[in-house]
Amino acid sequence: MASETNPEVLYWDSCTYLDYLKGDEHPLHAQMQMVIEGWREGKVTLVTSALTITEVLWVKCSEDQARSMIDRSWEPKIVALFDPPHTQPLKIVELNRVVARAARELVWDHGIKPKDAVHVASALAGHCHMLHTNDTKLHKFSGKLGGTPKLRIEPPSWIRQMTLENGQQPS
Repeated sequence: MASETNPEVLYWDSCTYLDYLKGDEHPLHAQMQMVIEGWREGKVTLVTSALTITEVLWVKCSEDQARSMIDRSWEPKIVALFDPPHTQPLKIVELNRVVARAARELVWDHGIKPKDAVHVASALAGHCHMLHTNDTKLHKFSGKLGGTPKLRIEPPSWIRQMTLENGQQPS
């Protein structure tokens, strides 16, 4: 349960940030916007890997999964997400040897792609119980990785957390 003194801790991977930046064209934009608003209000602590700061600059732009760099005109929006002007900081998990080794184990043990494994290992190192991603390939690992409790891997949602916070059953 999140509160002003004990906010919900959520990990966002690179694709979640990219999809958020797409705006209304993404079907989950409203849910992602609610998370960002919760973060800005101090109700959510957002965590991500240092890798995300650079990885967010490459976006899939075609059905063949080709990527291209985001134009520098997007810089103010990107900087606002990673170096916010408000008092709620973004928690960055450094990609160090310990995180890299944990990611390597995830690649070998579970067949997770290396960059995705860095995000999962970073979420675990950042003591997150929830990893928000729009990468549906990672959703199958929800509840199977990490200690106790296991890491949940789901699309971004703040509505459900707000419902649970109010003591009501999720719909």
